[in-house]
Amino acid sequence: MLLALLIGAPLALTLALFCLRDPLRFGLPVFAALIPFGERLSLAGSPFLSLGSLVGMLLGVGLLVQVLVGRRTAARLSPSVAIWLLFLAAAAASALWSINGAASISGIAVLGSLVLVYVLVAISPADRTVLRRTENGLLTGGVAVVCYGIVQLTLLGGFPNAKVIGAAPAAAASGRFGNDLLGPDIESVTLLLPFVIAASRAFNESGVANRVKYAVVAALALFGILMTGSRTGTLGFAVVLLALAWAGPRRARKGLLATFVVGLVIAGVVWAFHPGGIANRTFTSSTSSSGRVDIWKVGAAACTRYCGYGAGWGTFPDVYAATQASVPGARVLVGAQGSYQAHDLWMLIGIELGLPGLLLYTAGLGLAVVEALRAPRDLRGPPFAALAGLCVGVFFLSSMEFKFFWMVLILIAITRNLAEAEEAQTEPGSARVLGERAGSLGVSAAGA
Repeated sequence: MLLALLIGAPLALTLALFCLRDPLRFGLPVFAALIPFGERLSLAGSPFLSLGSLVGMLLGVGLLVQVLVGRRTAARLSPSVAIWLLFLAAAAASALWSINGAASISGIAVLGSLVLVYVLVAISPADRTVLRRTENGLLTGGVAVVCYGIVQLTLLGGFPNAKVIGAAPAAAASGRFGNDLLGPDIESVTLLLPFVIAASRAFNESGVANRVKYAVVAALALFGILMTGSRTGTLGFAVVLLALAWAGPRRARKGLLATFVVGLVIAGVVWAFHPGGIANRTFTSSTSSSGRVDIWKVGAAACTRYCGYGAGWGTFPDVYAATQASVPGARVLVGAQGSYQAHDLWMLIGIELGLPGLLLYTAGLGLAVVEALRAPRDLRGPPFAALAGLCVGVFFLSSMEFKFFWMVLILIAITRNLAEAEEAQTEPGSARVLGERAGSLGVSAAGA
């Protein structure tokens, strides 16, 4: 323990200094790499004391210091910044009438930290180095977590049976990859980020060796998605490949569509034969399907009462418990992992924040779509495809307080700021060159 402390303390201090000195180039890539591990690297079982959250705090502090000392900000303030700040304000205001004030305050603290990191990144200038390093961080984290899953599968007897934070749960025949991380469904959607970046590079990078390297990374990410046994992640894989083929460079379209077909065949084989126990789930059990149909029935019934002004942020479990008995046929799902989660972010926001929150959330996602599509074609493929995968995920998962949701928006913000900075550099340069040419023509004419 003492030796680990002596070695780790200088490394942690060095990382902290680099994160504070240049948060986007150093802090953000590390933050991105730690996302797939969730609270598995937690120091005390608290969402604020996981290694990823601590790096996120350093990132936020570093960006805030840059703003306060007057360093440059992004060329143009995106309307999405105002939208998500208003959304956070709506969540905070809902604590005033919440049916569970303690749950609302706890949830707002987590949501607020993520929104503020996004806002600080969105108002900071970015270049291609920042974008590349952030993508590399996502790739590194994806590869590392999939390798961790492969070790579990091959050397540790299988995947854990339930999500356990800060411990090493015993493997079980019914276990799924991600149970001890973010949860299988969230883990699968999180792996869409490294998958889409690797797939894009596999068809757009120069050099055969580079393309093969990124193709292997994409295959690893797909394998990780299939190890979770998540139908949401498998559907998201198909959606992000189609979105990448449509939005990215046209030269990669045929290769991406071929990858789509091959990937579907591989996924079909895995889901049909469960090699090594992968994707082996019992579909007749309400716990394995998370009881979505029952949850949605209860949510629809509760919406008639709460979707006007909301029950308060973080109160869906209380709403479900209070409403379930009045819905004919809805089963009691106590004890199932995630049973009281809405499994649909639109429903969750409608019930917890009402119509105002739902409108702000829809506007935020809509602006993200517009900003992703406005980027140059050579940049917009991965962020737009990741957003498409996110939209699939939030239809089946209630995942707004997980870091991958905000990482997708951060990727779009970086791409937007990068594109605007390059455009701003090009336009003045072009005007200056034209002015010099006009001046030289004028001198020549006068001399004549």
